[in-house]
Amino acid sequence: MSLRHRLLALDMDGTLLDADKRITDEVRRALAAYLGQGGLLTIASGRFPASVWLHGRELNMNVPLIALNGAVVLDEQSGEQLQGIAMAADSLLPLIRLARERGAYIHLYGYNELYVERLNEMNARWPLANVVVLPDRELTESNYREQANLIRVIPVGDLATFVGSGLQPVYKATVISDQPGLIDRLTEELAEWNVFTLTRTGRRRFDVNAHSVSKRTALERLCQERGIKTKEVAAVGDYDNDIDMLQWAGLGIAMGNAEERVKQAARVVTDSNRENGVASAVWHHLINQ
Repeated sequence: MSLRHRLLALDMDGTLLDADKRITDEVRRALAAYLGQGGLLTIASGRFPASVWLHGRELNMNVPLIALNGAVVLDEQSGEQLQGIAMAADSLLPLIRLARERGAYIHLYGYNELYVERLNEMNARWPLANVVVLPDRELTESNYREQANLIRVIPVGDLATFVGSGLQPVYKATVISDQPGLIDRLTEELAEWNVFTLTRTGRRRFDVNAHSVSKRTALERLCQERGIKTKEVAAVGDYDNDIDMLQWAGLGIAMGNAEERVKQAARVVTDSNRENGVASAVWHHLINQ
């Protein structure tokens, strides 16, 4: 019997990964069962391509993977870039100036590079936060050096000068502040510019991509190339950058730990990521038993 939903797209943080950023054994078993019945499995994440690729490889994913909120599509086997939509310098420069004027922190994403003005305690840890965390291995630089080295944090000095040079593509920016009210105001102001896709990723941060870039648009292109109908797609997520993907998919599934607005955008709600919600979704809604 063929699967009703041939393709499953998974967000990572808060969805595929539990609260300790691990893939649980129960989730592994459920996804292996889905693949065993002929399912197609991908990731749609805001994370770096290297992180998406490492996790996709860990789970034997079998179609191209989506990273940086849809700005990049990469080969599931090699991790090489297949598609990329970079941000234009003439829109990035005003964004950098605005963040600086308002006192917010901003950094920029290349393919597997994090461009920062200067190293600090937060951004220096970014590569380690993107590895596949193993159950029997403490999360330290020495234990995960091979994975962490796939992502580089590069201090470039003045970000506006770096962007103006046009030497490297930038696929995503992240704006961070300890003041949630400032993040709210910046998000509202930038939305009025109508030149970006803006997605909140927490109370103190939001992501910025080129206009029309999203997980949904990347997933839609992937399905068109593969001859997969919208109704044959299931997608699982928990936060703002998942909403349009869940609304578009034939079966949009919100995690139990998702924001209420995400649950309202989905057709069904599964258990939380602390309770193997992805596994529950697979067993109850996706595979033939």
